[in-house]
Amino acid sequence: MPRGKSHRRSEAAKKRVEAVRLGRVGIPKASSDFVPACGTGSRHTVKTWPASDVTNHCHKLVIPEGTPDKKFVLVIGASHLRSFVDDVVEMTSGGIQFGFMSTPGASAADLRLEVLNAVIPREPDAVCIIAPSNNLTASRHPEEAGQEFERYLLAVCSRWSKVFCTGFVPRLTESREKQTVFQQEFHRRSAKLGIPYYQVADYFLLDDLDLWCPDGIHLSDNYGMHILKQLIWMFAYEFMELSAPKPLVQSQATPPYKSRFVPRVVVKGVERSRPSSPLPTEWTLVRSSRKRNLSGESECLSDSPKKRVVHHQRDHSPVTFSECVIPSNPVCFSPAILVAMETVSPSATPDVCTGTETKLVEHPIKPVVSKSRRVRQKMPEEMGDFQCTQTSPKGQAVNPLPCRYEMD
Repeated sequence: MPRGKSHRRSEAAKKRVEAVRLGRVGIPKASSDFVPACGTGSRHTVKTWPASDVTNHCHKLVIPEGTPDKKFVLVIGASHLRSFVDDVVEMTSGGIQFGFMSTPGASAADLRLEVLNAVIPREPDAVCIIAPSNNLTASRHPEEAGQEFERYLLAVCSRWSKVFCTGFVPRLTESREKQTVFQQEFHRRSAKLGIPYYQVADYFLLDDLDLWCPDGIHLSDNYGMHILKQLIWMFAYEFMELSAPKPLVQSQATPPYKSRFVPRVVVKGVERSRPSSPLPTEWTLVRSSRKRNLSGESECLSDSPKKRVVHHQRDHSPVTFSECVIPSNPVCFSPAILVAMETVSPSATPDVCTGTETKLVEHPIKPVVSKSRRVRQKMPEEMGDFQCTQTSPKGQAVNPLPCRYEMD
């Protein structure tokens, strides 16, 4: 079965990765006109250091005396720290104290072993790692150097929590392209672990030969090392400031917004006068349209909205009437409910109609007529017509009605 295009792309990618591991690609070739240069600066005479039992390289550790008001930063590197360890170049003084652990000629793998076996009498507040430039010659390609550098950083982080890195000091004996690739690989490995990485190669111009000693590898004591000490102090101070816990600041309440311009609202048209409301000490009587008004006449129902008559009394003045259009909500109660309400809370007015009152009607007395003779007789004319009166519960006559009775 024929293979697809994706398979061919995968095989080509595998070949490129294998080529990088074998060192056939990945390191740009130096230009044909590249010639190693020598520095013109001066460097002190190298002193003899004791050999390390771990890596068999020269090794020396310098820890300053503790000061309560200063932070302690431990710097770990290779032979570039010789001038600091031998007090040839004095480190910048300030609020930070520096200790040095130098292993000349050591690569990333050697420095890893030294860190794991080092005995530090004083706990540092931060650790500065200078990327090893010896891997330019000790490693076959950048990927191999990056793997060793990553294991080196993991060993340092296993002992101390606050760690930052700086790039290695460039050399005059290697091409610029090769050093750039190794710098980028070290930076990528450091960023992978979340460790800050500070570049130093931009501060050392390869055209300025006074920055290096005659071997073209180490910095000169009169020029190059002074730049390096300032960079280490600057990076350490910046890292300590960034890693320091920030004090909690209480959020202040923002003042209310005050507008600079107050808008003016202009209303055009006929101004309507609002009725004056009664004072709290005065009383207001509101009656529905279904109830009788003061004149005792009941208002008739119509299609117009219901009205209520409002009475105001102010300072013994005559009662005035004003109409307010308030729709009433009629509620009909059964006689049983009206009786119960009157029993619980008697009304102040005596003429409350509960619907259960009986009307008293006076009936005239019929004359006695013999049952044997049922003769239709008429009432004497002299008796005339008489009236039937209907009385109210209070005994008052209401609407006299004329009536005539005929006797059988």
